[in-house]
Amino acid sequence: MSSFSLGGDNLFLGIDIGDSSLKMVELKKKNRRIYLSNYAFSENVSEINFTKVEDVNYLARALNKIRLEAGITAKKVTASLPTFAVFSSIINIGNVDKKGLTEAVNAEAKKVIPLPLDEMTLDWKIIPDASGKISTKGNAQVFLTGSPKKLVRKYIDIFKAAKLELASLETETFSLVRSLVGDDKSTVMIVEIGANSTDLFIVKESIPVLNRSLAVCASTITRALAEKLGLTYAQAEQFKFDLSVTLAADTNEKLPQLLVKTLEPIVMEMEYMLDFFQSQNKGNVEKIILSGGGALLLNLTEYLSKRLNLRVIIGDPWNRVRYPEELRPVLSEVGPRLAVAIGLAMREID
Repeated sequence: MSSFSLGGDNLFLGIDIGDSSLKMVELKKKNRRIYLSNYAFSENVSEINFTKVEDVNYLARALNKIRLEAGITAKKVTASLPTFAVFSSIINIGNVDKKGLTEAVNAEAKKVIPLPLDEMTLDWKIIPDASGKISTKGNAQVFLTGSPKKLVRKYIDIFKAAKLELASLETETFSLVRSLVGDDKSTVMIVEIGANSTDLFIVKESIPVLNRSLAVCASTITRALAEKLGLTYAQAEQFKFDLSVTLAADTNEKLPQLLVKTLEPIVMEMEYMLDFFQSQNKGNVEKIILSGGGALLLNLTEYLSKRLNLRVIIGDPWNRVRYPEELRPVLSEVGPRLAVAIGLAMREID
């Protein structure tokens, strides 16, 4: 667990509940600027999958343990909904006025959402046209999301049990867009390489217009190293870290072939999404942003850039956040892991 505290009021807390991790970022707004107040995270603390645990009180206690040990004082929370549990799609709406918009969206939602609408909580956002204007005159595109009511209720109950005020729930996708893309209107691909899944999004005008999720992830790399080298999972995790340090020390060293082979499904999916987007939209992705703990594997950006012939960078979720300069090294290291939580905390500020 790591933490840092600035203190004060006017605080905004983002909590990212991952499969085997809990991450929190507390931000403070002062004179229209955003400051880091506190952060904390606990990863791989147990074999328990937090997103599947149904014991609300257990999850509430886990949240409060990390929050109180870190000295986080904010009580108003924005929390993430896991990407795999949320349905999203772009739908087309005909010429309707504001009064008829909800009915039109529901009618289209029935066609694309595989579950009964009375079991889902729907949200949508009209996508701006080519001129940047939002209008329902003529045909309009709408970005639709649907979250199972059962899941939403579970999260409400967790934070109620933790005696925290749940201000809003948001899918991880939008949190990543907020923290990694911000006001940048260019078309980008975000690749979130998490512990138990890799999520890929193509973002255009701040809207995720194409997304996929893969089982190949950071733990896949660790398991491959463990099997190949005869190590335990914990030893392989340490070896992966040591390997990254070695690669960082020698910029001419290439990504080892074992890692190249393990990452190939992710790279192939990236190639497919880039080609599909270009064929459907007559446009190009301008850059790729890596996030998540797996993004920290050194030389991965260089390998992907050469393979895909695109600019590839590790996202900086602290870009709009002010913090003491002496914390830069540690915050740069933990930033990719905390990108979702940072974006969540920014929601109420923005």
